[in-house]
Amino acid sequence: MMETALRPLGTVMTLIEKLGHEVTYAYEDLVFINHNDFLLQFDAADPNALDLFFNTECDAKEADEVAGRMIPEGIQQGLLIRRKGTYTMTEAENNNLQITFNP
Repeated sequence: MMETALRPLGTVMTLIEKLGHEVTYAYEDLVFINHNDFLLQFDAADPNALDLFFNTECDAKEADEVAGRMIPEGIQQGLLIRRKGTYTMTEAENNNLQITFNP
């Protein structure tokens, strides 16, 4: 039986709060942040690595500022955060959300 490594969601939540944001929802490997300016996706192979995606509607300067603070702070918390690209979120049928990643 293969064990799944525990993801450090508590550490991620603390990091996000320290940066003045709030985790609003965690679903499978995705961590959603208030206002949906950005989201984090846990790496399948390394539970301490996350990919950072910014909403296409997020201001570029704000995105640079968030990434510039989050990446070094993540290292201090033992997390490897990689800026990966952008995403769009659209409403699909049955009140579902569809997320499209743009690397």
